[in-house]
Amino acid sequence: MLSEVIHNYFPKSRNSEVIPFGNGHINDTYKLAVSNMPQDFILQRINTDVFKNPQGIVDTHLKLQKSIRKYSDSLTIAELIPNTSGNFLTIDQRGNAWRVTTFINDSYTIDVVDEDWQAFEAGFGYGWFAKACSEFNASDFKEAITDFHRLSFRVNQLNEAIHLNKAGRLESVKDIVNFYKEREAKLSKIESYVDEGIIPLRVVHNDTKINNLLFRNKKVSAVIDLDTVGPGILFYDYGDALRTSANSALEDEKDLSKVHFNIQAFEAFTKGYITQVDSIITKSEIENFHLAPILMTYIIGIRFLTDYLNGDTYYKVAYPDHNIDRSKVQKKLIESIEYQENHIKNIIEKTLLSVHV
Repeated sequence: MLSEVIHNYFPKSRNSEVIPFGNGHINDTYKLAVSNMPQDFILQRINTDVFKNPQGIVDTHLKLQKSIRKYSDSLTIAELIPNTSGNFLTIDQRGNAWRVTTFINDSYTIDVVDEDWQAFEAGFGYGWFAKACSEFNASDFKEAITDFHRLSFRVNQLNEAIHLNKAGRLESVKDIVNFYKEREAKLSKIESYVDEGIIPLRVVHNDTKINNLLFRNKKVSAVIDLDTVGPGILFYDYGDALRTSANSALEDEKDLSKVHFNIQAFEAFTKGYITQVDSIITKSEIENFHLAPILMTYIIGIRFLTDYLNGDTYYKVAYPDHNIDRSKVQKKLIESIEYQENHIKNIIEKTLLSVHV
């Protein structure tokens, strides 16, 4: 199967080396070395169970690579390679969807933020991406996964799970349910502002884990994993990046005393991010930006809670309480963010002022 796909891109090559690459959980990814070619490539099978419209993902990628490179000489994205028919998506005989992109040499990923420079560079990289995408009209892009970050959609899923109580677990987690329900109205205002046009809809990455960046030496060099790029708000990228990079513990840490929101990592990331988005960010976004880390932590928290109430039907679990442990970590992280809310506001304000000097 792989040889058939490779032949569609490199028909004159008789020898190629294909090895599994990366630690992604959705697509099948391989590093591809082709004889007589000076560079390596990434070969990837798109998981069409998750991404129902692979051609739409490819079309979005092509829009990005046609215009995004002009924004920096030091940062980039991987570029799609056409097959022999001139298409950027290949469907094999079994109906699988494949693509090939350039491989970015001499780079590495980071899974956990251990030092402030990593947080700063992560903010810089995702801020650069947001600025580079600011020229696009969000209405020209489609969501890769419908309503993926839409709070009302996730709340409705939670409400249904509470009502049905399929796994009979509701009674044991009522305090956690109440915690999330108490914050629902405050965070729902952000979605209202978006729907009313107060907070602008933009083209954003939508999956800003630290390991979706490539680093070279001690500098961010590329933004990768572009499958989720589409309509959204800056809050999604800023908040989700901080939910992961400023969390002091693992996502399923059982000892909640280890969980806190790392304010040093937050400040470093914010400095990197705002140096890039300062020219595009609006007053309404600035006024509510401190809520972004809570918003994204809340969304993933209620998703874990919903899955726990439904009997663990979505996320893979290693033990019966895995999902509720994950939700408890998000709960504790929200509490830590709320405790530091005034400090967080001051850092955002101070950073904006320093950029303007």
